[in-house]
Amino acid sequence: MERIMNIFKRVMASIALPLVMFLVMLWATHAAGKTYYGTWPMWRTLIISCTAMITTAFGIGIQFKSGRFDFSGGGIMLMAAIIAGRVAEANNNSMLIFVGLSLLVCISLSLLVATVYVFGRLPIIIATIGMALFFESLTTLIYDGEGINLVANLALKKVGTYPTVLIPLFFSIAIYGFYSRFTVVGKQAVLLTNNQQASVNIGIDEKKNVFITYLYSGILYGIATTIFASAGIQKAAFTSMSTVGSLFSNILPVFIGLMLVAYCGDTIGIVLGSLTLSLMSFGLSAIFSAEMGSSISIIITGLFIFGINVFSAQGKHLLEYLKTGILKRRQVD
Repeated sequence: MERIMNIFKRVMASIALPLVMFLVMLWATHAAGKTYYGTWPMWRTLIISCTAMITTAFGIGIQFKSGRFDFSGGGIMLMAAIIAGRVAEANNNSMLIFVGLSLLVCISLSLLVATVYVFGRLPIIIATIGMALFFESLTTLIYDGEGINLVANLALKKVGTYPTVLIPLFFSIAIYGFYSRFTVVGKQAVLLTNNQQASVNIGIDEKKNVFITYLYSGILYGIATTIFASAGIQKAAFTSMSTVGSLFSNILPVFIGLMLVAYCGDTIGIVLGSLTLSLMSFGLSAIFSAEMGSSISIIITGLFIFGINVFSAQGKHLLEYLKTGILKRRQVD
């Protein structure tokens, strides 16, 4: 019985964030006269945007878990989207070529970043920012810097539409979960995050860890690219570091996932974090105008992430303080 109660508490603690967010946004949108919030068409749209966020967050999260901030992922995905999309279009809109090349390019470029980091003996930030700038410059040279436009290509953008989008979602969850729970490198990630030098001193092969980690993140970036490429017009990066911003807009679910790790593991935590943020973003965009909704969404999202992380770190002390205060009042009464 006690075990069942513990499982029930963990499940409720895990789903509390998205559930509360949905109920709050449902009330707010309906109060504003936006009654389509919560309907099936909304959920179909939400699943697509949520999957794009989840797959990218997994790619970032693998490096983040190992104590590495990787800035090159956005450039890698943009390069893969342009190359895979262009080649697939030239071969009768082959979905097999599109998906296969997305994976191949992302894996190859990720391993290239790992090679530069390991053998260049550079700090991870310097190495990945340098590679991000390099990949961005390449996007302006290949195909005359025209990028890729799959908006009207129904054959290739099918992978980014419902229900096909559930396939990359399933694979990304399975790959990230397998890496975290069943690989030695995934289990070593916590040690490397807490103290990288000490971990190396006790025998962890950091070079091997880096290459395997980048292999997995490359696979996840490849999966994310198949959705990212079909989401809209993907232009060449003529502005330096433009891909970094688009990449790290998807890191917020990782923070939530790591916060929920004690209840459901970071794999499900990142999924629930993405769902929570997507529910909030969709609701705010429905209530406010496009420009205002975007600005308010950024502000509220920042405050929300800050608030839940503070509560995660200090919540136990806060609850104990409130409990002590209530007991003292009862004693006085």
